Amino acid sequence: MNQADVVRRYLQNPRDVDFHDTGFPFVTISRQAGTEAHAVGRFILMRLAEYEDPDLKTGWDLFDQKLCALIAQNKSLDADYDTLVNEKYRAEGIQRMVYELLIGTPQQYKIQKKIAEVVRLLARLGKVVIIGRAGFLVARDMPGAIHVRLIASMDYRIQDVMKHDNLNEAQAAKKIRGIDAERAAFLKSQYNFDVHDLTRFDVVWNMDRIPVPDMVQTMAELVHRRLRHLRESGAIHSR
Repeated sequence: MNQADVVRRYLQNPRDVDFHDTGFPFVTISRQAGTEAHAVGRFILMRLAEYEDPDLKTGWDLFDQKLCALIAQNKSLDADYDTLVNEKYRAEGIQRMVYELLIGTPQQYKIQKKIAEVVRLLARLGKVVIIGRAGFLVARDMPGAIHVRLIASMDYRIQDVMKHDNLNEAQAAKKIRGIDAERAAFLKSQYNFDVHDLTRFDVVWNMDRIPVPDMVQTMAELVHRRLRHLRESGAIHSR
């Protein structure tokens, strides 16, 4: 049973999922808007598949929109895929959440709590690349974690958003500033985390300065070395 299957069963009935931490490494990617995180995540998996070690070559998966699709299947949350993937569920911020708690319908709280549970579950299963969703904070204490932050200049990010979203320069810049501000506010309200604090990350990549192939090669080798260290320390357990 792969990671998505375990999550699917967990969302249907948490008591139906019986597993232990595997101890395998995993990667979380935090990012500024317009830094190609989804492509980077896919390339990391493709590079890992080139290793001979079966624990690098097989069993890995990427969770970005896929995580949203799995969460959306939980009907009790009443959150559709588009709402989750566009992060609209948290657009109104902490004030809305407090209001909902006071009137007894903490919808945003329930959604975020479930997302954090699923991210933590995926981290415990290992062999995953998790994009966004505060993964570096949810799984901050786990030895298999490699926490990555992607940054870039505004010019770089504007070009990326213009290309992918078919926007003009002014529209792309406005979208980037809005997404960055919303993510920063979310991390501050939910985890009291300052998005400018880079000390929580193992690696910070500047997309302007490091070619993507070099970055991906280095990331794959970091995963390889982390796997070796976890094996030597006896932290790895079979599923």
